[in-house]
Amino acid sequence: MAELIIRVPSSQNTVDWFHFVRRCLKQAKDVDSLVVDFNNVRFMDTDDFVILACLIESFYIKNCSVSFVGGTQGFNNHLFNIKFKDYWKDGFDRDKFTLSYNQTTLCLWKISENMIYSYSMYARQYFERFTNNKDLIPLSSNIDEVFNNIFDHSKSEVTGYIITQYYPKNNKLSFSVCDFGIGIPTSIRNAELDSNAGYEDWKAILKSLEKGFSIKSTPRNRGFGLNNLLELTESSNGTLRIISNDGMVYKKAGEMYKAGNLNFGFKGTLIKAEVDLNTFEEKDESEDIYGF
Repeated sequence: MAELIIRVPSSQNTVDWFHFVRRCLKQAKDVDSLVVDFNNVRFMDTDDFVILACLIESFYIKNCSVSFVGGTQGFNNHLFNIKFKDYWKDGFDRDKFTLSYNQTTLCLWKISENMIYSYSMYARQYFERFTNNKDLIPLSSNIDEVFNNIFDHSKSEVTGYIITQYYPKNNKLSFSVCDFGIGIPTSIRNAELDSNAGYEDWKAILKSLEKGFSIKSTPRNRGFGLNNLLELTESSNGTLRIISNDGMVYKKAGEMYKAGNLNFGFKGTLIKAEVDLNTFEEKDESEDIYGF
């Protein structure tokens, strides 16, 4: 058995991050102590946090101890505020809500099947405080959809992580979700939905975004189709990026798709959605009065 030191990328370049994940996972065999070295990292985006959380989790579930070193003082203050380093301590329950000290960040959360709907409801209520009476139900329902798809289709040993961030300066909110499962393209091919199941990964992701497209594997799941999330980001002047296996699709509201294969060698799915909260409808106060 051995100790493995992994050095977290200091850039937000997607290529750097997926190459980092691939290198680390290749060294996972017979490791009993993982040291996460933040070296000179000053900032991490929501994508970076969920990717790193899944990577750490993939070691932790194999009875590997986890410790942290490095990082700038400001960055370590942020890690403390969102309690990132606590998640892999003995006795920490990652299946429950963990309020951060940073009010604009909803906790990193290891996706738990029993708390799918609780998390999305809590996210809605948490961020509605900042939105001047905006109704965030469309946002929470789409988070539900993504969670359901992870459990029904990803077949991921690491169940996945999510983090949600609010940006008060421009009143925008983004969430990133990651799992290390089989990926959207493989799920679609396995379902053998049509004779073109062998198409490239990026085309499979586009297929999953089509209206009405669905892989119905369980009664709970409302479909693999991510069209609802696409429509939300489109109507809210937002953006949607999906990376799954070697495919990438990016869509900014009102613009054409950007898509292609990236050859990352990534096994899993990363979804990032950003929405402009100014575009959401006002809450219907009568629902609070008469709702049951």
